[in-house]
Amino acid sequence: MTVAYQGAPGAFGHAACLAFLPEHEARPLSRFEDVVGAVASGEAEFGMLPVENSRAGEVPGVRALIAGAGLRTVRTHVLPLRMHLLGLPGADRRAIAAVASHPVALRQCARSLDRLGLRREEAPNTAVAARGLRDPRKAVLASETAASLYGLEILERDMQDDPDNATLFALVARA
Repeated sequence: MTVAYQGAPGAFGHAACLAFLPEHEARPLSRFEDVVGAVASGEAEFGMLPVENSRAGEVPGVRALIAGAGLRTVRTHVLPLRMHLLGLPGADRRAIAAVASHPVALRQCARSLDRLGLRREEAPNTAVAARGLRDPRKAVLASETAASLYGLEILERDMQDDPDNATLFALVARA
């Protein structure tokens, strides 16, 4: 059985799939709409979607997508999140001028980013940002798994403003 999630391996949606449905094949898709569409069409039995973060609030549009497709929430899971500032191997943290990540991840780390004076750039997903990092003057906010998968270094650990940072994920299926 498959469970679709938004992003790429190393994304927090991927982590939720592995933590809560380890026996299922986790399938990455580009957008939240793609996850909902895959479940609605039967291409995936389940979808794992983030709906709300303890620090940043609602993930914009996800609840409406679920409702609009007529999907049902089978159950919800809370996944603790640790955000790390990742850079290319050998990158100097002092030379980093900008950070890319999903908008909700950027909000989870707003005070830390302000403290470091980093410009924010939105990306479709934390792991997608990590996978695409090529500029030594930029960093990303993502998981330790994403750092490992994409050959990045952790420049600063635990960038999340709330030490108890967590996201509520909805496991959805066809009605």
